[in-house]
Amino acid sequence: MRIAVSGTHFMGKTTLIEDFIKKYPDYKCEIEPYYKLQDEKSMELSLEPSLDSLLEQLDYSINQLNECANERDIIFDRCPVDFLAYAMCALDQDFITINDSEVSERFPEIKEALNHLDLIVFLPISKENSIEYTEENPTYRKAADKCFKKIYRDEICDIFPKYGHPKVIELSGKRITRIKNLESYLI
Repeated sequence: MRIAVSGTHFMGKTTLIEDFIKKYPDYKCEIEPYYKLQDEKSMELSLEPSLDSLLEQLDYSINQLNECANERDIIFDRCPVDFLAYAMCALDQDFITINDSEVSERFPEIKEALNHLDLIVFLPISKENSIEYTEENPTYRKAADKCFKKIYRDEICDIFPKYGHPKVIELSGKRITRIKNLESYLI
C-alpha cells in the first residue's frame, strides 16, 4: 500500500510512522517535504510559514507522490493536502478563499497525485490525542486543524477523485490504538 499520514503540527504523525515502520520494516518512509527542502535549500522552519514556502512544499509533495507512483509499501509523512490546508489558513488571514487563489490552479495536479495513494490517515485535533508537546501558537494550530477538517470532512476543494480513492480515515487515541486501527485498513 501507499499511505500518507496527514494533519496539523504536533499530532504525532512522525511518531505514528515510526511505530508503523517498527512493526512493518518492509515499508519505506518518505520524510516530510519541509525536511527534504531544508536539506536542499536551507529552508527555514517557521510556525507560520509563508504562502510561497507552502506552495514550494506543495509542489514538492505532488512530485514526491508522482515519482513514487509505482512503488509499493511506502508511507509518506504528509501529503499535498497538508500544504493546501496550511495555505488555506494563510489565505484566511487575508480574507481570501482557497478557491479564489493561485493555489486552486494546482487542484488538478493535487488530484492526480492523490490518486497514487491508497490510504490517507488524517490525525485531527481531538480530546483523545495524547501527544505531549510545548505549544508555541495554539491559535494557529487550531486554525490549521479547522482547515484540514474543511478539506477532509467538507471536501471544500475539488481535489479528491470521485470514486473514493484514496480512502481517507481519521485516527485518534493512544499510540497503540492508532497502530491497531491503521492495521485494520492494510490490504
